[in-house]
Amino acid sequence: MENLYRAISAIVCISLAACGAPSGGTHVSGIPALDVHSAVRHDTSGPITVSTSDAGNNAIVICNPSCNQCKTVGGGLNAPMGNGSGPYHPPEMRARASREYGLVADTYNSRVVVYTDTCSTVAILNDSTYSSSKTVAYFPEGVAVAPDGTVAVTNACAAPSCTGPGNIAFFARGSTKITSIATGLMSDYFFGDFDKHGNFYNDGLTSTGATVVGIVKRGSKTDVSTGISGVGYPGGIQVARNGTINIDDQQCSCIRVYKGKKQLRTVTLSGTVDAVTFAFNKTNSDIWVADKSTKTVYEFAYPAGGSSIDSMGGFSEPIGVAVSPPDRP
Repeated sequence: MENLYRAISAIVCISLAACGAPSGGTHVSGIPALDVHSAVRHDTSGPITVSTSDAGNNAIVICNPSCNQCKTVGGGLNAPMGNGSGPYHPPEMRARASREYGLVADTYNSRVVVYTDTCSTVAILNDSTYSSSKTVAYFPEGVAVAPDGTVAVTNACAAPSCTGPGNIAFFARGSTKITSIATGLMSDYFFGDFDKHGNFYNDGLTSTGATVVGIVKRGSKTDVSTGISGVGYPGGIQVARNGTINIDDQQCSCIRVYKGKKQLRTVTLSGTVDAVTFAFNKTNSDIWVADKSTKTVYEFAYPAGGSSIDSMGGFSEPIGVAVSPPDRP
């Protein structure tokens, strides 16, 4: 089992080691152990929902501003990792107006769960490929939604032994099955985000352990290098409204900001120890950062960084974080 943890990556390694089988029960409102303070209410961009995947508790914690802990969403989570939010279109609702949903990479169940802020399950995306000879399931690590409803899932590696390389699985609008796969650059895929043109930026490691930042052009099945360098150990990646590429570097627990291949600045995240992922609010004036070492989700001003504005504590192991309504590059 330890070899499996190493193969998936340091992010998945630590998280899965803390997770057992998913526990049953319904979601709990107003969790006493969760110290919310005024974090959700502080954001000045308007009413928001902050979702955090707590891998240690096999749960999604949804705050807006009171908090629900969803343990049975999707029938039970097992090591939930990256979060996303966006205009998912369930097949039976294609003719209706779109709305925002939360999505989470349910890693050990090899799927992505689409859910509402009241813990209702909307859809299950099956993170497996099929052929006449075999079925291959993957360990998803991150999930992102394009403006047109396309969903991208970054897969760390193939399940159940993690001996095969990862990839990026794309789900067309409203689809619950993989419609295309992109490969060509990395061995282990971590996280990613779409730009306004539908191009998908992603990060991870090569087979030699080198950090890489890639891009899959809209409609392509090939992941190519962006030429971005200087990231010590990649975490969450977000494309800002101004088109900059923002990468969570776990080595410095900071955000590195790029325009093309050029690094423009570093956003310091004072007080964090191992920031794994982050999410912009709608106006890109704040970011929400999940730190698995301090077991806290912090709110920082963007791009100022520095000391946190507020925080939410009491998690077991926060890995992913998403904000709804999401930003739009």
